[in-house]
Parts: sequence; C-alpha cells; structure tokens
Amino acid sequence: MSAEPTAHPRSPFLDPGFQKDPYPTIHRLRREDPVHFVPELGCFFVTRYDDVRQLFTDPRVTNDRRAWEHYVPPPEGSFMRWVADNGLFALPPEEHARIRRLVSAAFTPRAVGRMESQIAEVVQRFAGPLQGRRGIVDLMAEFTDPIPNAVISRITGVPPAGDDEKRFRELAQTTIRGFFSFAGDDIVKQAEAAFLELADWVRTLARERRRRPQEDLVSDLVQIQQSDEGLCDDDIVILVTGLIGAGSETTALGGMIGLLTLLEHPDALERLREDRSLLPMAVGEILRFGFGGPGGLPRYALQDFELRGKKIRKGQMLMLSFGGANRDPSVYPDPDVFDIERNPKDLLVFGNGPHYCLGANLARTEMRCMMDAALDFLPPGARFCEERIELEKMGIFQRPKNLPIDFGE
Repeated sequence: MSAEPTAHPRSPFLDPGFQKDPYPTIHRLRREDPVHFVPELGCFFVTRYDDVRQLFTDPRVTNDRRAWEHYVPPPEGSFMRWVADNGLFALPPEEHARIRRLVSAAFTPRAVGRMESQIAEVVQRFAGPLQGRRGIVDLMAEFTDPIPNAVISRITGVPPAGDDEKRFRELAQTTIRGFFSFAGDDIVKQAEAAFLELADWVRTLARERRRRPQEDLVSDLVQIQQSDEGLCDDDIVILVTGLIGAGSETTALGGMIGLLTLLEHPDALERLREDRSLLPMAVGEILRFGFGGPGGLPRYALQDFELRGKKIRKGQMLMLSFGGANRDPSVYPDPDVFDIERNPKDLLVFGNGPHYCLGANLARTEMRCMMDAALDFLPPGARFCEERIELEKMGIFQRPKNLPIDFGE
C-alpha cells in the first residue's frame, strides 16, 4: 500500500499565520481534508472530533514512539534508552492496565482532598505578591510557570519552597521538552541529563519515604509497593517522573491560556468576578476554546490502513488535533464563541480510553484555583501586551518566554 503521491503542494501547517491563528485553516481542513498530509513533516494532521476520539483507542495506532518510522533509539545502555524500552507507553496492554490500577489507588478521595488543599496553598503563595501591583507584570515568570511544578513538588514530596523547588521545576520542564516528536538533538540531550537527575531524586525520596512515610504521593506509592511485589522502585521512578513532566509544561501552558482567554473576553472575566460558582464550567470552556492551537498529540501507525480515503503507511505519524476536535461544530455549536456557561462534555484534551490522563482532575483543580486567584489580583482594564511577547523555538513550534500583562498605573 502506498502512502501519498510523491509531489505535494506546500502545506499551510508551517506558515507563520497558521502558527499565530490556526483556527480558520483548521476549519477549512476539517471540511475539505480532515486527514491532511503535511509533507514538510511527513505526518497526517487529523482534525475531526470523531476521528481524534477513535484514534485514541484504535488498535492500529500506538503512542509508543518506537513505532515511528523516523524514531532514532537512544544509545544502548543510556537511561533514556531504558525509559524508552520500559516506560508506560512501552508496556504490553495488560501490564499497563495493572500499573494504572495501582496508581489509581493513590488517587483516593482522601488523597485528592489533600491535594486540593495543597494546590490552594501553593497558588496563594504566588498570587499574594501580585495583589495591588502596577505596571507591566510578567505573569509567566511570577505565576503560570512556577505554580504547576510547585504543586507537583508538594504532591510528590519535594520540599515546598527554596532552591530545591526551583531546581525541580527546571528539571521537569527540560525533561518534558525532550519528548516532543520534533525536538532537536540539543533539546533531547538536555532532557536526558535532566531526566537522569530527576530519577535519582525520586529514588532517593522513595527510600526516605519507605523509612518515614509522609502525606505525599511517593509515600502512597511506596505503601502500594509493599502490598504488591510487582511495583518496583523503577516503576515508581517512571510514574512520578511522568507525572512531573506531564504536570509541568502542559499545566503551565494551561494557566497561560486561561489568563489570555479571560483577558481577551473581559465580559466573561467580569461575570466570573461576580459569580465564582461558574469557574468549573469556565475551566472546561477554556480547555475547549483555547487549548490545542496549531499542534497535536502524536500517534504512530502499527500497520497500513486507510482513514477518510487517505492511505496511512505503517510507521507514519498521525497528529491528533485538539484544536480541530475542540472546535468541531458537529460536537460544539458555535465553536468559535467563548461561552463560560457552555460546560463542554467529552473533551479530548486529556485523552480517551486506557491512556486517559490520571491527573485530569488534578489539572482542572489547579487551573480553577489559578483562575480564581487571578480574578482577585487582575485589576479592571488589565491587558495583554502582545508587542512585548518573547518566543522560543521548541522543535517546530514556539513557546512564549514571557506573559507581559499591563496592570495599569
């Protein structure tokens, strides 16, 4: 089975205009070419909700990066090679399900309640100094970036403040960037070093918690380990470092998107100031409306198959577009309208099926606490200073390096 003709028109995928505002193009692709081949990347960009949902559980694809035709395995004997061959995505389905069941036991109602109080405490620690501020404030440096890792630090057991927390944040954010499909060699090398340091940190913490358990996730996992011989120290390292990575960059991005979305919709922001009970629905709508953009979550074909008339070759990547699924009008009417009372159901931003994100409720709670605090410190008339934004390349994408907000004089 052949993949695609050898000649392709240039895809809009890498155009600067698409990177800045992808949704007009995504709407067109969803209508005209919902499984769009991106010749510059050699992958398919999937934009319809039903297709994205299906591919999360389709046995013809996997999230195991080793199945990608362009995958280059890390050097034999390296720690990243061990992670690639033994991590959660590399496990057989039965073993993956068993590990998930064990980890789910650490997310008991009591544990989740403990986490919520820790989240609120951390958010207030960073929100307090922003009360009454004036002038241009970089909310990425002072709010959206440090909070997610401070939260994960508290939940897992890293000391709650000081140099340890700062180093923890740096390691977590460096680690997750190395797992992006199109990350450059330098980013991957930095990620490997960070992951190795982070893993040693988690192993040391696990040994300490085995001797002296505390009220944190590592202690919970150690206790589960003692009642299940199948959960070893390496499993705990993979689980905790995975949670750290997933809960750092993505949640920091979610906080940034939340603030920008509210500032771009001042009527909604003022409505939330008046009625905080709308915050849970507003977080769901922020995730639907703002999360996804030009990127997506990769899946890799395990066999040749056909989707929407396109021939997918074994080893090719399919990029599942959250932006496409989240704004599919067949699922969400008036998808380009931001409506904090929409209460969107069946969002796919946390995945679907056996790989649904275990930390989804944690992330939602974190975003709700962050938006709640922001309603208190953002003065009326605060605005995003787009002209002051600084960007850094992350593979083929760009990530803001700052979030300049004018708090007024």
